[in-house]
Amino acid sequence: MSMTPTEFLRDVDDLVSLPDVCFRINEMADDPWSSAVDMSEIISRDPNLTAQLLRIANSAYYGFPSKVETISRAITVIGTQDLRDLVLSTSVINAFKTNPGELIDMRNYWSHALFTGLLSRQLGTKTSTKILCKERLFVAGLLHDIGQLIMVAQIPELMTIIMKRSQANAEAFFETERLIFNIGHGEIGAELMKKWNLPSSLQAVAKYHHEPELADEFLLEVSIVHIANAMAHLANIGGLGRKEKVKISALAWKITGLNKETVLAAVEKAKSEFESSADVFIPKESAVNH
Repeated sequence: MSMTPTEFLRDVDDLVSLPDVCFRINEMADDPWSSAVDMSEIISRDPNLTAQLLRIANSAYYGFPSKVETISRAITVIGTQDLRDLVLSTSVINAFKTNPGELIDMRNYWSHALFTGLLSRQLGTKTSTKILCKERLFVAGLLHDIGQLIMVAQIPELMTIIMKRSQANAEAFFETERLIFNIGHGEIGAELMKKWNLPSSLQAVAKYHHEPELADEFLLEVSIVHIANAMAHLANIGGLGRKEKVKISALAWKITGLNKETVLAAVEKAKSEFESSADVFIPKESAVNH
């Protein structure tokens, strides 16, 4: 059976969409004429998003010494680019707040995604090549598996088969997807991000996080999230409720300049961040009772 990413995303707007505020903030962050006050005014029109952003700004994720009480203050201390990524992260989590099917527990899914994001952010500070935006790495890690949610929503019966076959044959999940559809959740996630006009670096990470050697650009970002994703599975934090077969690409080690000791130390720090950040980022509504 062969399907294209476009076929998977048919009628996706009826399934999930980002709020207008997300697109507006994305545009304003690139507009030199937009001020913190302008951005604050747009965000403040969405009370729920405003409350979430302030909770995150005052959480251990940032660890600011004094309380951040307004969005304009948050923009000042966080910066417009990082705030844009934070708005994007929060908007995507909210967009998928409703469980797309009974196959997965959304809190487990977002736990894996959040830990991967936090670890990617940590690893970005330890690579041999300087990463300019570690918040973008956090978003890349957070959204790397977003294609899985589309697949669960669109083809739940086939996803059940894929999950069982992958487990029985000890195959990597994306390899089983490829055997059945000739594509995997990476391609679908990247296509969704393209549809949403998200940055090319996020699209590349989504598409190639299992196979960094296939990426022809943003190889460092892809490699970092590749390692972070593998370590998140090895740490058994969240996921689709099944043990994932993982293998870290030799190219990823080479490109990042990371080593086992450095990564393991980053994992421990990310675990600490996860414990203090999970309830801030992951909606309680994401818990699903089976």
